[in-house]
This record gives sequence, structure tokens and C-alpha cells, in this order.
Amino acid sequence: MEVKIVQTGTITAYIGVRASSAMSDLGESVARAFDELLSRRDEIMNIKNPQVTYGITPPNYKGNAGSVDFYCCFEVEPIGNVPHGMVHLHLLPRMYTVTHYAGPSNLTEEAYDYTSRWIKENGFAYDDVAYYIERYDEKTIFEADDARSEIQIFCPVKRVEKEVDPE
Repeated sequence: MEVKIVQTGTITAYIGVRASSAMSDLGESVARAFDELLSRRDEIMNIKNPQVTYGITPPNYKGNAGSVDFYCCFEVEPIGNVPHGMVHLHLLPRMYTVTHYAGPSNLTEEAYDYTSRWIKENGFAYDDVAYYIERYDEKTIFEADDARSEIQIFCPVKRVEKEVDPE
């Protein structure tokens, strides 16, 4: 796996379908939301790239034992009318780690673990006021055990202030 730091420079807009459930049932809820998103693609105006979808999670996602949200989206530019029953998100410019993960989707958690170690070892910390993003394209295969699948994982980060030695 490879991890790099990127700084986004503009506000990005997304339109999609919200999946909300307990973490234990999230996979099924997300699958239904993606099915709805793809079946309603023609209702969304100004899709930046119809071959690319995004899974976006708010800061409450990590370590939450209760109900969590997951947004299945297309990036749009400019944002137009939001179709009935869909949501829109605006993400502000910020710093992210980008992890390129290749492997089965049922092992994506390993990419997050790898990223967490990289962040700690390289002087960063999660910026837990920002959204996490997964980017899916033509190289993404959603069957759980297909090792050819590829995704990009964007985790919001900030530099850790080093403590100054008083001596």
C-alpha cells in the first residue's frame, strides 16, 4: 500500500443517497444506497465523472457503536437541483492522506489500519471534524473477495504539534 499527503484546494460538492444504520448492518444498508444512487443517476445534474462514485463518512463513523451514516455520492460541478430524497454535501479544502488500496473489499479495514500507523509514524493525527472519503472507479470491484479491486481512501489529517523541550 502507498500513502501520500494531498491538500485539496477547492470546495467540492456531492449529491447522493444516505445509508444510516448500526455499524453491524451498514454493509447491507450501503449496498442498497449504492443501488439507488446508480438507478437514479440520470436525475443528478452536472456529474463531474459518471464512472466515479464516492463513499463519504462523517466524523462520527470511526469507533461509533451506535447508528452511523454513509453517503453514496457522485461529485458534481456546479451543484444543481438535488433530486427528491437525496442529500448534498460540500467538503471544504483540507489535508488528507490518500491510501491506494488494492485487494478484496472485505479486507478494506486493513488499509485503514495501515493508514493509521502511517499517520502516527509521520507526525500527523486524524482531523476528526472532517469527512472521510472512499473513491471508487472502473478498477473497483464490489464483490467482497475479489483481490483485483482498487480504491482510494482519503482520511482527513492535521500535523501534530511537537512539544517543545523546555531545556
